Amino acid sequence: MVVVIFIGAGLLAFGLSFWLTRRLQRPRPAGDQGSQAGLKGRSLQTGPQNGFMPPSSPNPPASAPATDLDRQVRDLLGQGRLIDAVKRVREVNGCSLIDAKAYVEERLP
Repeated sequence: MVVVIFIGAGLLAFGLSFWLTRRLQRPRPAGDQGSQAGLKGRSLQTGPQNGFMPPSSPNPPASAPATDLDRQVRDLLGQGRLIDAVKRVREVNGCSLIDAKAYVEERLP
């Protein structure tokens, strides 16, 4: 009976490790915001006129929307709504939480 339990536990551990390994090796969609993989060594890139360009963005943003986003972020920060400012940056730029937080923290008064 003890042997059956050990074999069952071993098979369960093997199955879970195999599943986890396959899941972590699966490529993630480009719009996946929850992934922090690949952020090591990457820094924020800024486009022209103090505009923000997330690392995954192929084209730099136009200066008018970036200026508008800066104004919106500063307005939200002036109201004490830090989380809403980070959410707004993520909505507009489609960047990760870490990148959006860094963008907002650069504009803290």
